[in-house]
Amino acid sequence: MNAKIILAAGAMLALAGCVGGGLSKAEKVPPQGTEFDNALSIGYLRLARAEQAEADYADADYFAARAITTANALIVLPPEASSRKLPPQDQFYVLAAREELVEVLDGGSRIRAPQLAASAQIAYECWIQELEENLQPDHIAACRDQLDGLIPALRNANIDEVAAAPPPPKPMAKKMVKGKLFKVLFPTGGSKLDGKANETVTAAAAHSGNYKPPRVIVAGYTDRQGSDADNDTLAAKRARVVAAALRIRGVARTTIKTQSYGERFPDVRTADGIAEPKNRRVEVNVAP
Repeated sequence: MNAKIILAAGAMLALAGCVGGGLSKAEKVPPQGTEFDNALSIGYLRLARAEQAEADYADADYFAARAITTANALIVLPPEASSRKLPPQDQFYVLAAREELVEVLDGGSRIRAPQLAASAQIAYECWIQELEENLQPDHIAACRDQLDGLIPALRNANIDEVAAAPPPPKPMAKKMVKGKLFKVLFPTGGSKLDGKANETVTAAAAHSGNYKPPRVIVAGYTDRQGSDADNDTLAAKRARVVAAALRIRGVARTTIKTQSYGERFPDVRTADGIAEPKNRRVEVNVAP
């Protein structure tokens, strides 16, 4: 294990025995790392102050410990999704986002865009902490949306740095493969992928490998049971879950476009209030 990571873990354990007192200690530690380390430390201090103000002393101490660690130029990685007790329907989305965050951080953005890279890690930490509490939907959405906006910016920063490298040799021409539509079905009111749904998503991800790059349209729908507003929300959530599952399986974020239509455009026409299984779906259109 990296020595810096061991030291980082020790610093966090040292604070664990002093619930609520970590913030005052962290505020006395002068930043002495790289631009990324220092920006990350400031971000963790901001989170610690916010949680202290809400009397969430356990999370205040957690963020304070990370502020101290980064101020001392020790490594603090984005925590695994499993480190928090997240709502089951959000776990896929968080796992995919963390993989993308680690990819852009390890791709060099800590050096090429240190302020943005630190902001992205702080947004991720904020998001999963708020998700675990699941009390403030507006805070959850704000942190998630900030992370979603920063990851493409960091990817662009990494691409700009290596743009001068010679292009790879052109691959041999492949036989053109037609586009294909995949339908992922859901239980009533649900947005969780079951075994069959996961098989469909895996097949869609595999098919996308026929194109360089693919175009993947992910569209969420519901049946006609429930209110229009609830169905709009549910359709959007289903689309996000499938998009996250595709990214976990290697489909690049930049190739995926998500849409949602609620109970509009049903596969099977029904009267209002009818729970038709074929309408509870996400359609994944994979094309060149």
